[in-house]
Amino acid sequence: MADNGTSEPSELEKKIIRQIEYYFGDVNLKRDRFLQEQVKEDDGWVPLEIMVKFNRLKILSEDFNVITTALEKSTANLMEISEDKSKIRRRTTKPLPQDTTEYRKNLREKSVYCKGFPLDTNIGQVEEFLDRFGETEHINMRRDGDKKFKGSVFATFKDQEAAKKFLEEEGLKYGETDVIKMTKEEYFMKKTDTRKQKKEEEKLKKQQAKEKKEREAIEAQKADFGDYEKGCILFFSGANDQTSREDLKELFSEYGTVSWIDFGRGQTEGHIRFDKDTPAAGVLEKAKAADSKLTVRGCELETRVLEGEEEEEHWAKIHENMSMVRLKKQQGRKGKYSKGRPTKTKGPRDSSSVQYQGKKTVFKDDSDDEGEDDEGDEAAASGDEAEQQEEVPAESKGTKRPLEEPEDQAEEAPAKQIKIGEETS
Repeated sequence: MADNGTSEPSELEKKIIRQIEYYFGDVNLKRDRFLQEQVKEDDGWVPLEIMVKFNRLKILSEDFNVITTALEKSTANLMEISEDKSKIRRRTTKPLPQDTTEYRKNLREKSVYCKGFPLDTNIGQVEEFLDRFGETEHINMRRDGDKKFKGSVFATFKDQEAAKKFLEEEGLKYGETDVIKMTKEEYFMKKTDTRKQKKEEEKLKKQQAKEKKEREAIEAQKADFGDYEKGCILFFSGANDQTSREDLKELFSEYGTVSWIDFGRGQTEGHIRFDKDTPAAGVLEKAKAADSKLTVRGCELETRVLEGEEEEEHWAKIHENMSMVRLKKQQGRKGKYSKGRPTKTKGPRDSSSVQYQGKKTVFKDDSDDEGEDDEGDEAAASGDEAEQQEEVPAESKGTKRPLEEPEDQAEEAPAKQIKIGEETS
C-alpha cells in the first residue's frame, strides 16, 4: 500500500505494518497452512475478524480502523484493503515466488541459526536484537517437547547482506551471554555429523557389550567341561588337496576309535582325536607298524601326538568352539519367540485375527553439545512446515496423529546345519 501523502506511521503503526506483512510475506505464507486455506476461500481476501485472532496482531490492536490506517502508510506496496475496509489480501500482482533452485539458494544464504537468549525471551526482543543487522522476514523460536523456548532461533533476513553482516559480527553478545551463530545450513550439517558420530558410538558400545556377554558366557561354559583327556590328539601334516576326512578315518580307524577329525578338503594339515580308550600314541604305533610311511593318496604324512602346553591350548580352543556353538543355539531358540511375530490362532486366519506384539517407537531427536533437543529440526531442514512465529487461531487447532514405526519384524533363527566333523558336547 503506497503512501498517499499521509503522515509518517507511528511506532504502533510500524509494528502493525510489519506484523501484517510478515503474515503475508514470502517465507511465512509458504509455511502457514491455516493462512493458505484462508486466502483460497475469497480470491485471496482474508477478513480482519480472522486476522485479529492472531496473537501478535491482537496484542497490537483489534481495531479494524487502526489496522487499515496503518497499512495505508506502508511503503512496501505488498498489501491491499477491500473497499469496505473489512478484508485485506496480498496484492495479486505480487505472487509468491516459485520454489526454484535459485529461490532455495537465496533463502539458504539469508537464513541463520542463533543461540544465547534467556529462556524467558520473547519474539519481540529477539526481533529487536536482530534488527541491528537488518529487518527479518521470519523468526522461528525453537521449542522443546513441552513447547518451552530453548534459547535459540532460526531467522531469515530480508536480504543476504544483513545475514552476512550478522554472521561476521565479532564478539556478539546478548546481555552478558556470548551468542553462538552460524548459517542454518551449517547448523544442520553439524547436527547430522553429531548424530552420525553418536550413532556410531552407540553401535560400538552395543557391539562391545555383546562381545563381553559372549565372552562371559563362553568362559562360564568352558568351566563346565572339566579336565580334558590327555594323549588323545594326533597332529598331521603333508596332505594334498585331494585328501578327505574319509581317507584319514579309513587309515586310522583300524587301529583305534576316531572321535573327531579337524580337517577340510584343500588343507594340508589337521588334527585327529581318538577315544580315551585308544590313546593317539598307541594308534600311531600300530599304524606305522602296518605302513611306516603313513601314505594317504600318494602323500606321506608327518605326525606327532600333542603334549604339554600345545595339547592344553588345543583343548582350550575345542572348548571355546563348543561353547560358541552352544551359545549360538541358545540365541537361535530365543529368536524364535522374539517380539514382533504374530500370535498363533486356531482356525482360519484373517487380518483381524493377527495381533502384532512389536513395540511402538517414539521419535525423539538427539541433543546437541549444550543440551538442546531438536524436535522439529528435520522439518525445518527439509522445507516442510516449521513451528510458526504465531499461533493459529484457537478454533482452527487440531491434533495430529502420532507417527508410528512399522512393527518390528523378528528374525527367524537360521535352520540348523549339520556338517561333517561338527563338535558335540
